[in-house]
Amino acid sequence: MSSYDVHIGKLISGRRGLEGSESYILCTPDKQIVEIDSTRLHEGIFVSTAEMEDALYEYCKSAMDEYIAEGNNEDVYTFSIYTDTYHGSYIIYINNQNTLNEMVEDSYTRERKRHRNKDESEVREKLCAELKYAEGDFSFMYEDMPERLEKWLGMFYCISLEEPRFLDIDQAYIFEKTLFDSQLFLVAIDVIQRLQPDFEQLQRTDDFIAYVSAADGVGGDYLTTSQLLRKCVSQKQLYKAMPDVEEKDLEFQAAVQSVQQLPLGGQVQHWIHALDHGEFGKNSPYSFWKTDYEVYEQLIGLGQEAVPAIEKHLNDELKQDTKRILHMVLEDLEQL
Repeated sequence: MSSYDVHIGKLISGRRGLEGSESYILCTPDKQIVEIDSTRLHEGIFVSTAEMEDALYEYCKSAMDEYIAEGNNEDVYTFSIYTDTYHGSYIIYINNQNTLNEMVEDSYTRERKRHRNKDESEVREKLCAELKYAEGDFSFMYEDMPERLEKWLGMFYCISLEEPRFLDIDQAYIFEKTLFDSQLFLVAIDVIQRLQPDFEQLQRTDDFIAYVSAADGVGGDYLTTSQLLRKCVSQKQLYKAMPDVEEKDLEFQAAVQSVQQLPLGGQVQHWIHALDHGEFGKNSPYSFWKTDYEVYEQLIGLGQEAVPAIEKHLNDELKQDTKRILHMVLEDLEQL
């Protein structure tokens, strides 16, 4: 997912705009999906980004209200919008300290057998760290979307996967094409910010965080940790909630400072090798819970003086995905 990591990373960081801003997607009752460049000559219900945001906000509010009504509003430490920008879906997750403790205890016996030599508190601490933000294990998962959001995302699925045969609509709908350039992430980030006053209803812990998380296949944990969290939570609060993230950030900063001691050509070579050797290679940004977008940032930070060295490496035997990223870097350096 290397070049994807850079492409989505540029969007979330604001380094590029949304693609498709002058186009629309038309869905018709006769199971047709057509790209159009204007809405003037076509009839249909128009679905704007603003309406998508309103519907997601409504969904989050109803999930929160249901959670509170269930009598679990105590020591809430997390609220997240799990976002799948490929299949087109949102899931709301909430968890509290008491339920986390129960999760840890449920797993403790099994884990103790696997690590008999470890101290009891050490095992529990390890389990707590693993389960605290493991959304799939939470008891409080809310999938019942408002009817309009469910309908729109159902059509989103058909458009994104190019499966018009699954369309089940009795009138035409028109979507802004930008929604299909991972804009569902940006919508969810805006909703998290919009929800800030509503979170006052929750009895929160000091380390409470509300954020957007990425589904596996569209960035997963690495995209969540490296970028999405930071668009929703202050660094201070993030480090309070996830001290392991602070530790990884400090390790990455130390690694960057070490590379910066090299001559310019050596720096370029270091980061290109990090890209080309993949997720599990030496110096991979993934070892710091980051994506290849961070390598892109490091290369961009070298400025136009690095262009000749980067161009030279395009003649090396590199993976095609690595070369795609280098071409992105060169194109963007030209515009600086």
